[in-house]
Amino acid sequence: MDTAPLTPLFVPAYCGGWPFLDDSLDTRRLLTAAAGTRVARRDGTHAAPTPHDLAAALAPAEAVRIRALDLPKPLPHGTLTPDQAQQVRQAVRLIAQLAPAWVPLLSALPLVYLPMPTGRGISASSFAWPQHILLAAEAFDSQAVLAEQVLHETFHQWLYLCEELAALQHSGCTHRITLPSGTSGRSPAELLGAAHVTCGLARLWPLLDVPAPVRDQRLAHLAAYRHGCLALIDTVRPCLTEHGHALADKILEVPA
Repeated sequence: MDTAPLTPLFVPAYCGGWPFLDDSLDTRRLLTAAAGTRVARRDGTHAAPTPHDLAAALAPAEAVRIRALDLPKPLPHGTLTPDQAQQVRQAVRLIAQLAPAWVPLLSALPLVYLPMPTGRGISASSFAWPQHILLAAEAFDSQAVLAEQVLHETFHQWLYLCEELAALQHSGCTHRITLPSGTSGRSPAELLGAAHVTCGLARLWPLLDVPAPVRDQRLAHLAAYRHGCLALIDTVRPCLTEHGHALADKILEVPA
């Protein structure tokens, strides 16, 4: 499908920053731009979308349908239990209370939570499944763990939205790396996504009501993981677009 031309550095220049990294980010501008891009991908660029068209393109089901035009990848099926769904809502409220600057990012983008297939990890998101988050049973082990997983995947969903506007890596890039966690076969864009997440989790954990040893151990792990991600950024620089370089530079500026 035809898409409207996108200028380099679109998100930080037009929207006032990056999701979760800049409290000045204009979430409404980002959502409107992403919705317009989706409509253009689906219908072509010959007609200006109406407010109804834009709102409809931000519905999770329609977002997946539009994405499937380019990246067919079946979405897992299932629903959380009522208790799990309630716990997710509580986790979102908790994060909003602890970090009020993030409230627009926690409430403006409609998200759907699904059960994670057994043995696939604790949580997951995919660019192919916009606005859908998978959570394993282990994610519900404690309030702190669930808050971390919900925030982790919400970070990914907002960055995927940015990537709909402008790619972080050059088309056709085949370079793959192993993340500090040991996960192999990840793209430069996924490395930036991992580093992006660590910025938020390092901000969340000092605010959580957990025993000091638990908090300190988790923060030490996040610091080591972040350090490992940052050490890899220079190795993927040749693959990054101007947009990707801008995000990498912003992540490097975030205090450890």
